[in-house]
Amino acid sequence: MKICLIEPPKFVSLTNFVSTISMPPIGLAYIAAAIREEGHDVTVVDGPGSAPRNYHVFKDEIRVRGLTQEQILERIPTDTQVIGLGCMFTSHWVYVRELVSKIRKLFPRSYLLMGGEHVTGFPEFSLEEAPLDSVVLGEGEETIVQLLEHVEKGLPLVDVAGIAYKDPDGIIRVNSRRKRMKDIDSIAQPAWDLFDIQKYNEVNQPHGSSQGKFMPMLATRGCPFSCTFCTSPNMWTTEWIPRDYKLVVDEMQEYQSKYGVSDFQFEDLTAIVRKDWICSFCDEIIERGMKVTFQLPSGTRSEGIDFEVAQKLKAAGCHEFSFAPESGDPRVLQAIKKKVSLPKMFDSARSALKAGINVGCFFIIGFPEDDYRSVFRTYGAIIQCALIGFTNVNLNAYSPQPNTESFRELQMAGVITEFDDKYLMSLFTFQDFGAKKTSYNSRFGDLELSLMVNFGAFLFYLIYFLRKPYRIIQLFSDMGSESSSNKSTKMAKSLFKDAFTIMKNKLIKN
Repeated sequence: MKICLIEPPKFVSLTNFVSTISMPPIGLAYIAAAIREEGHDVTVVDGPGSAPRNYHVFKDEIRVRGLTQEQILERIPTDTQVIGLGCMFTSHWVYVRELVSKIRKLFPRSYLLMGGEHVTGFPEFSLEEAPLDSVVLGEGEETIVQLLEHVEKGLPLVDVAGIAYKDPDGIIRVNSRRKRMKDIDSIAQPAWDLFDIQKYNEVNQPHGSSQGKFMPMLATRGCPFSCTFCTSPNMWTTEWIPRDYKLVVDEMQEYQSKYGVSDFQFEDLTAIVRKDWICSFCDEIIERGMKVTFQLPSGTRSEGIDFEVAQKLKAAGCHEFSFAPESGDPRVLQAIKKKVSLPKMFDSARSALKAGINVGCFFIIGFPEDDYRSVFRTYGAIIQCALIGFTNVNLNAYSPQPNTESFRELQMAGVITEFDDKYLMSLFTFQDFGAKKTSYNSRFGDLELSLMVNFGAFLFYLIYFLRKPYRIIQLFSDMGSESSSNKSTKMAKSLFKDAFTIMKNKLIKN
C-alpha cells in the first residue's frame, strides 16, 4: 500500500527552552522503517524538519514551528491509501485535531491512523474528537504492521492487539494491549533516508548541548519505575529492555560514515539502569577508537553511576547527562513513587563532575502533595545542585498528563472535570517561564506557582553565574545565536527573554 506518515509541526515559545529543540523524529523514523520493511511504499511529511525556521500563529496565541497545515496537505501524495500521524504531547492535540479534520476532507477515502503518547493515554477521547479510523497504543512497530495487513485485506480489527478503532457502525472499540517486544535488536533501524538530517544540523538545536553534527538514538526502551506523574508506565509498561551494546555502537559508526555526525543524543527514558551494560557499551566505543561525543538529555537514574562508571563514560565521549529527582522533599518523593535517594544522587553527581561530565537536574514544583515546606526543601536541593557544580537545572510546574496515576487521582477528587481546549492548551505552559501556570495544588494559586517556579530557576542560575563569572561572557556570546553551547545557556536565555518580555509589555501598557 501507499502510506504517508506525517510529523506535525511543534509549538514554540520565546521563553520555553524545551520548545526550541529541533530534533529528527526518531519514533516516526522507526515506524517508517518497520512498514517499509513489509514492502509498503512509504513517504514522509516532516512538518518541523522541512521548514525549521518557519513560524506561524495558531489560535492567535501559539507560535508553531514548521510547515503550515496547507503546506502539509499539499505534500501528501494524491494516491495515498493510508495516512498516519504522531501526537506525542497532549498539549499539541488541538492543533493536530484540526490538521486531521483537514486531511479527512481532502482524503475522504484514505485510512487515517495515529500513534503516540497522547492517543495511548486518551484513545476513546481521540477517536471521538477527530475523524480517525484507528489509533495505535504504546510501542508501535509490530502493531502497525499487523494493523496495515488487516486494513489491506479488509479483515476485522478485533484481533489486532494494541489498537483502538471505530468499527463499521462507528462504535469505538479498544482492544487488549500488545505485550512489549523482547527482541528489540530485530527492529529495523530508523529510516533516516526519508528525513532531511542535514537541515536539522544546520539549525543546530539538539535536545542537549551543541557538540557538532548530531543524531538522535535509542539504546534502550522503557523505564522500570512507576512515577505517578509520568506517562511512561502507560506507554511502555515498566519493563526496561536494552539493546545489544555492540549493535548500538555499530549504528553509531554507520551514522558517522553516512551522515558525518559526531554527537549522539540518546533519547532513552532511562539509559543507565545496569552498571554492566553501560560499562560494556563504553568499553566498546573505547576499543574501537571512536572519536565521538554522546549525551543523555532526557535524564537517567543515578544508582548505576559511581566514579568508575563516570570515568568510563567520559573516556567513551559522554559530555552531559541529567538526573530527575523532581523534588527535594522525601515525603513528596515517596508520594510520587520516585524511589530516589537524594544523598546517593548527589554522590553520583560529584563522581560525574569529577570525571569531567556536565550534569543537569530536573525539578517540578506544584505537585498536589507539595506544600510550602516541600517547596523550600526543593529550593534547598536546587542550591545544593548549584554549589556542587551542576551545569543546569530545568524547573517546571506540575502538569497532569493524561491517564497517569496522578491525573486519575485529580479526576476522582473533582479537580479535573473538563477535557476542553483550555485544559489541553494549558499543558504547553508548564515549561514556559513567561506564561501563567495552571495550579493543581489547593495550597498555591496560579500566579503564586508561576513565581515559585521562576524563583527556583533564578536561584540556581544566580549561584551558577556568581560561582564562575566567566560564564556570563559565554552566555552573551550565545545570545544572538539559535543554538546554545550548553543547556545552562538555553535556560538562562529563556529567563532573560522572559524578563525582557515582561518589561516590554509593561512599557507598552504605560
